[in-house]
Amino acid sequence: MRVVVIGAGFAGLMAAWRLTQGGCEVVVLEARDRVGGRVWSQELIPGEPRTVIERGAEFVLDGYDVLCGVLGEVGLELAATGMSYYEREPRGGDPVSTQEVASCAAWVAAAAATAPPGTSLATVAEGWAGPPAALAAYLSRIETTDGVGAGLLAAAAARDATAGFGRRPSWRVAGGNQRVAQELAGRLGSGVWLSSPAGAVEHDDQGVRVGTAGGAVAGDAVIVAVPMAVLRGLPISPPVPDRQRAAWERSGLAHNAKLHMPLNGLAGATAVQSVPGRFWAWTATDSSGQVQPVLHAFAGTERGLAALGVADGPAAWAALAGELLPELDTDPAAALVTTWNDDPWAGESYSADIVTTAPGDPDILAAPAGRVHFAGEHTAGDLAGLMEGALRSGERAAREVLAGQSPSR
Repeated sequence: MRVVVIGAGFAGLMAAWRLTQGGCEVVVLEARDRVGGRVWSQELIPGEPRTVIERGAEFVLDGYDVLCGVLGEVGLELAATGMSYYEREPRGGDPVSTQEVASCAAWVAAAAATAPPGTSLATVAEGWAGPPAALAAYLSRIETTDGVGAGLLAAAAARDATAGFGRRPSWRVAGGNQRVAQELAGRLGSGVWLSSPAGAVEHDDQGVRVGTAGGAVAGDAVIVAVPMAVLRGLPISPPVPDRQRAAWERSGLAHNAKLHMPLNGLAGATAVQSVPGRFWAWTATDSSGQVQPVLHAFAGTERGLAALGVADGPAAWAALAGELLPELDTDPAAALVTTWNDDPWAGESYSADIVTTAPGDPDILAAPAGRVHFAGEHTAGDLAGLMEGALRSGERAAREVLAGQSPSR
């Protein structure tokens, strides 16, 4: 059986790897000149491995069981960050403790659990009777993470897998998260075609054909593992069912950006939320056990990114990050900013759970349409937006194909 996979991010490569293990011939079409998709590791200062940064997905959290299993398969390890992704010191607003923010988060999550579909997080949060500063810090954190304002976010965002507020450990892949993609691609060898964007997808009773600049690639099935923003514009003939297309259009697209800035001196591991700035910043250890000489930051929402001047480069944001953590000696001249919504092969940082999402949409997004199967973090339900969700979606799509496999033509 021959399968075409569109996209060499975590979802596509995981699907291809499992299909290969199942005896299939696989061709992976990747538009970029690298693998990993929205997982992208790079040295901030070239030639200095202790400055490896994650320009895309970063944290490995509790419950990343599939990712940990893949690390064992390809011989990679996790490195503790020395800080907690979940607990961040609020700064920039009225004084409030992390405990008060956690109490607010617990109240909102409980209230959101009984909210009817279509209710926004902002509507639920209006019922909070505790300290206003706690709610401000909570909403800043959620909007930063989800990349969408609370008025558009679904109330269900309050129970997101990353929304914990207690202190728990977090990790990264030693040497860079992109190494997972590189190791999987290495095992697939010549089956991965870089700089090969996919064009129209055609499917019928005989098989599938995927257009490329060099001609059509034929197969018995295709797995489309591209971001939702790209999927919406991918020509598929015959079209997917109307209800599936409608679910695509109802999906939310998050707006986020990352900033990385060298440090001139030593620092401890820390995590701080800029309440008014809709961004958080942190320092973390790497596999050496020492804190990297890098300040990392992550911002969210279109309004938040505009306020940080992200479209004009890192300067304004780097200055604000330095003010947020004056105890650090930063080097703003060497700061680097990364965006995904203006990337033609991403169009979004990840998917977002918004008020227009219907209760059955997760299943619809993951459902195959004939010989066309779908993978990607946006098809991962409660794990949407996460590396773990992308990997699980790839495994799920591979299982679907293998369950219905037929002899290669």
